[in-house]
Amino acid sequence: MKLDSHKLGLAGAIASAIFWTACSIIMAMWPAKSIELTADMFHLSSFGTLTDFFGVNAANYVSGLIQHAVYTYLYVYLFAYAYNRMNKK
Repeated sequence: MKLDSHKLGLAGAIASAIFWTACSIIMAMWPAKSIELTADMFHLSSFGTLTDFFGVNAANYVSGLIQHAVYTYLYVYLFAYAYNRMNKK
């Protein structure tokens, strides 16, 4: 079975953009709880002085959205390309 690298990459990018949007909404609605949860995921007691760098504004949202979509597209595209190359007969 051959994977369509472009379509799979686009699907991954769209899914990543949706996830980024959901996380940004949660971060905007509950910033303190989101930072606490993130610190727990990194096994830290708190982020301390780094909490000033956690915030959602339009520039951060758009920048993160573009980065997540582009990087996810590239990773998934390369995965599908490698899969197709290994499946060649």
